[in-house]
Amino acid sequence: MTLVNDLLVWSTELKGWQRDALRRLFTQDALSADDLASLVVMVKEAHGNGSASPEPPTPLAQAHVAGAGSGATVQLLGLSNLSNINGFPAGRRVDLQPNGLTVLFGENGVGKSGYARLLKNTCRARRRDNVRPNAFGVAGVPAADVSFLVDGNPQQATWTQGEASNSDLSMISVYDAACAMDYVEEEGTPVFLPYGLGQMNRLVVAQRELHRIITAERDAVALNAGLFDPIRGETVVGDLIKGLGVGTDVDVMKTLGTLSEEDEVRLQQLAQVLQDMNPEPKAQALDRQSERLEVGAQHAVSAYAVVTDEAFQTLRRLHVENIAAEEAYQAAQKNLREVDEATLPGTGNGLWKLLFEAAERFSTTDAYPGHSFPHTEDGAKCVLCQTVLAPDAQQRMRDFSTFVNEHAAANATAAANTLRAALAVLNNANFTPFDAPSLAELKAVAPDEHAHLVAVCDAWQLRRTWLTTAVETNDWTPAIPAFPDGDRLEIRLRRLIEANKVAAQTLRQTDDPENRARLQEELKQLKARQAFALLLPQAEQYVRDSIVRQNLDKCLSALSPTGVSTKMTNLARQYVTSALAEAMTTELQLLGYRRDVQPELAGRTSAGTTKVTLKIKGSNLDAHHVLSEGEQRAIALALFLAEIRSLPHHSAVIFDDPSTSLDHRYRRKMAERLASLAMERQVIVLTHDAVFLTELNTAQRKAGVEASYKSVRWDNAPGQIVEGLTWETMNCKMRLEDIAKVAQEIQATIGTYMNDDSAQVVTRAYGKLRGTIERAVREEFMNNTVQPFSDVVSVESFGAVIGHTQAEWETLIDIYDRSCEAIEAHDTPAERQLPIPPPEQLLRDVQVAVELIGDAAKRRKVYERARSDRNAARKKPFQAA
Repeated sequence: MTLVNDLLVWSTELKGWQRDALRRLFTQDALSADDLASLVVMVKEAHGNGSASPEPPTPLAQAHVAGAGSGATVQLLGLSNLSNINGFPAGRRVDLQPNGLTVLFGENGVGKSGYARLLKNTCRARRRDNVRPNAFGVAGVPAADVSFLVDGNPQQATWTQGEASNSDLSMISVYDAACAMDYVEEEGTPVFLPYGLGQMNRLVVAQRELHRIITAERDAVALNAGLFDPIRGETVVGDLIKGLGVGTDVDVMKTLGTLSEEDEVRLQQLAQVLQDMNPEPKAQALDRQSERLEVGAQHAVSAYAVVTDEAFQTLRRLHVENIAAEEAYQAAQKNLREVDEATLPGTGNGLWKLLFEAAERFSTTDAYPGHSFPHTEDGAKCVLCQTVLAPDAQQRMRDFSTFVNEHAAANATAAANTLRAALAVLNNANFTPFDAPSLAELKAVAPDEHAHLVAVCDAWQLRRTWLTTAVETNDWTPAIPAFPDGDRLEIRLRRLIEANKVAAQTLRQTDDPENRARLQEELKQLKARQAFALLLPQAEQYVRDSIVRQNLDKCLSALSPTGVSTKMTNLARQYVTSALAEAMTTELQLLGYRRDVQPELAGRTSAGTTKVTLKIKGSNLDAHHVLSEGEQRAIALALFLAEIRSLPHHSAVIFDDPSTSLDHRYRRKMAERLASLAMERQVIVLTHDAVFLTELNTAQRKAGVEASYKSVRWDNAPGQIVEGLTWETMNCKMRLEDIAKVAQEIQATIGTYMNDDSAQVVTRAYGKLRGTIERAVREEFMNNTVQPFSDVVSVESFGAVIGHTQAEWETLIDIYDRSCEAIEAHDTPAERQLPIPPPEQLLRDVQVAVELIGDAAKRRKVYERARSDRNAARKKPFQAA
């Protein structure tokens, strides 16, 4: 349909979620709660900075739209290889003639609805239920093969439920009760919405529902700006609160709402100094306190210097070097004793070395000044025993001097001296940087720093003890005591000094009014930040909620149906034209609508929704208050047929139970209209209404339309298709052929005599013959002058009754009487029991009935010609004879 094709092109300009919503609305009657939830996520992703939808939008496409196919003329040839269709056995099929009228008749429960659902799904009817598999078996996926012609060319496609149908098949239009509701909706009010506009109307409704859902979500996000009233004012924080919301820089806000330790100290200082009227004494006190803190900081630097890890490494190195020098010295002593075995025990040790060095000083100073030591020239004496040195003694003295002056001895001495000096520095270090009054003062003004100082002093002592113990024991494996966490003591003390300097400066500034005002402003800002810090979590939540609300507001703006309504209005103006209204009027006339109450089509727009509404001329009442339900059904069919008129092709049309008891007044005209439509295109009718079937058969024969009648039956399962009609719906000729067939089959199988089973068959056949004669009297002999289920008496038709002879009537009565005697409708005494006529008699009776009906048909044709000639003559009253 051109309208739908235009809609498809326009839909490509829409957002993904709108195209997805249209797809859902074209493939199902309404949106479920799950559908709406999925669409809400899509809307948020598209407009509200939402997370990606787990179900990406599936845009509306041609495969989703009924009637938006190739534009070719499509005719159905049949359905085959049915599987998982209702309770049908696998392999069911139905063949359809491509031209004229095809009727599938079936009573309730035989499977007609299964074929109807299958046709609606393969041809993508406007509204359709899923084809159901066997309710009592293993559920499979319904499928079937579809044979059809496209502009006369044979095609075949496989339909599977849940998959897209062949696009050509969507050219086939389907009318059923649900389709009628597209024209009669909104609480029974008849509203004509050409296919496509109805879905757009439901899109508007869906957008309003999405709007309601998101509005509720937005309103649930409450913004309580009154929470921040206490911190409003002429401060930086107050300015931020004025504009608190989506545009707020969260990092700046966090900075304002987070006071550092320095900020806290500064706030306290300002609060104190601004209370003093004579700040100079306090400023001087802070200066003196700073001087004492600086002395303590210098002591701390000195103390740290001797107990750092680096100092410990140095002492350990000196200790190791001293041990190594001593070991070298011991080795030299051993060598000295080995050279001169006459030496006394202990020669070369420390005490001996002291004695030797004392002798050296005595010799060079007093005994032999001007001579080097040892003085071993001839006649020289030992400075200790004062005896003349013998030659061996002279050599021994020279060896002693060499030993003392060698490198090992010197190294041992130097290493020992260095280690002793280093230990002296450690042991003499001052680990009490403050005197008692200063400690008390520090505790009063900075208790945390006092506690840290005590901990540091303890650490110094522990580390000194650890080091001296390690040197004494040469055991360096125990862990070195750690310093307290945090900065070194002198750094912390100098921070206090700097704070004192700032405080003293601030105190002195308060003497100046201008500076005092500046400090008061600074205090005001700090207090505002301090108060804001308590509300920072709420402010962060307020910003997040503001962003959420803004995003939801964007979604709400995008959900405005104005664009869709404008397009609907344009489409309605373009396609719902006077031509369609005229076509509806013509169809109503063809359906026999003759009431003074005349319908008309009127366009209107309501809340962004464009509708073409069925109105009653000259009445302000809604149409449903004026029209009966049957009239509404007739008008719905007229509107559908008006749409069919507008199609640019002649594809098949399917009618599923087009007539009901509600529109019985229009049943015959409906049948005649469908028969005439079958002259233009393939028409397929599914019905369970025997009365409508009779009317359709009569209209089809009168119109001379090619027709195929099929019955849907049970054969241990539903869905069997049988050519022809059921007995109740057969005409006289078809019934007589059926009875003759039965008689021939019996005659071929029996012998000389009939058995009970054969007799029962013949009895039933005569019962059917009796009913057929009754129908023949009504339809053939009386030319349908009077019909059951009809309030019409055809006076014109009665003319064909004239001409029956008495002999014909008696022959017919004879067959009728024999039929009455043969059936078991009456109880007959045993002595009056009549024999069942043999099959050959049944055949003769059928043949005679056929001949009598044929004679009646000939008379009817003669009469019809005469009547036609008479009517033609009436139209030309002044024509010369």
